Amino acid sequence: MLPELNQINVKNNWQKKHLDNFVKMGWPSSKNEDWKFTSLSQMLKKTVEIALTAKGDDARHKMAPSIKGACRVVFRNGIYDSENSSGNYSNIVISNLIEDNDAISYLNEAPLSHHPVFNLTIAAMQSAILIDIDASKTEPISVIDLSFVGGLINQSSHPLVMIRVAKNATVRISETHASKNGLSAPILILQLDDGAVCDHVRCQIADLDSSQLGLSLVNQNSGSDYRSFSLTSGGDISRTEMHLNLNGENASCHLSSIYLGCEDQHMDITTRLYHNVANCKSEQIIRGVLDDRARGVFQGKIRVAPDAQKTDGQQMTRALLLSRETEADTKPELEIFADDVVCSHGATIGEIDEHQLFYLVSRGIPVMQARSMLIEAFLIGTLSQIRVPELERQVEYYIQDWISNSAQMSALDY
Repeated sequence: MLPELNQINVKNNWQKKHLDNFVKMGWPSSKNEDWKFTSLSQMLKKTVEIALTAKGDDARHKMAPSIKGACRVVFRNGIYDSENSSGNYSNIVISNLIEDNDAISYLNEAPLSHHPVFNLTIAAMQSAILIDIDASKTEPISVIDLSFVGGLINQSSHPLVMIRVAKNATVRISETHASKNGLSAPILILQLDDGAVCDHVRCQIADLDSSQLGLSLVNQNSGSDYRSFSLTSGGDISRTEMHLNLNGENASCHLSSIYLGCEDQHMDITTRLYHNVANCKSEQIIRGVLDDRARGVFQGKIRVAPDAQKTDGQQMTRALLLSRETEADTKPELEIFADDVVCSHGATIGEIDEHQLFYLVSRGIPVMQARSMLIEAFLIGTLSQIRVPELERQVEYYIQDWISNSAQMSALDY
């Protein structure tokens, strides 16, 4: 079993409840419909201990430049590193989540009590923080730089972050995962109050010998606006899973993701969008690029509740295969219980267009440069969905690095 459950020192009764849930249900197998495309058998062969201290080397990756003026929040080895964090701002308050009764009550009542990652991380977490963001006239836009770095390959980390965005507040979140832990299982819970606006970019660039099972839970109240972008390019096995609840009318969300796989990587993007009330809008745009023997998975469900009339829910996924040994699986789902809705989904999988490649090469462009240009063109539509230039530049930094490394490796085959 990964990690050893007897290493979990539960300090609170509410944590023990989640540990008991995990022990009862265990890790999911391919018989579980939500995990049928992602086997954890290789990951479970690892031997790790739960990280107890904020130590470990930083990842070998070069990190994208931080956003100027951001409130920096650092987790090292899955433990909140207060010394390297930039502390509280006038409208951003960071506190210990375990000391907040409302936050604890929410964890106990959250709709993910059946989820293995949720139960394991709540039980095993050694560090959990709560970030409260208020609306401010002097600082109308709050910026948070949330970094998960360091760690040891023989340890697992289980950090928890809850962010509460107050009514009419605006926040921009840059979230970067560059952990070296053998297993990283972070949880992010985001609560958007009425009229709150959030732009959120998540980049997972962990070492290829690490595994990550990331879980996000987003709750939106009336009139809130959430725009999320995620980039996954690291880890031997990774799963980026988001559950988003549209709980107030006229809320809107836009989710876009890119996964970039090479060697023997396995990448899973899973989304669950719940339209619980009327007059809400959601859109998902997913792009994947796979090379060598990598495998990519996208599972996306849109659920429209019986009273959620006037729902607009759109979903589109595309995958580009650079090798005949790659594999892409898509599973879009619509579960609609209302009759006055506009919902659709679509999926395409294909290779680089040889005619386009030939055209560029015939104009004197080297073949690997032409290949890189076509990959960038395939991804550009997703990047254009990021409406904050500083966040877009961070994503471009990691994409360019991946494309450059992919071109260097592929050049050896020519």
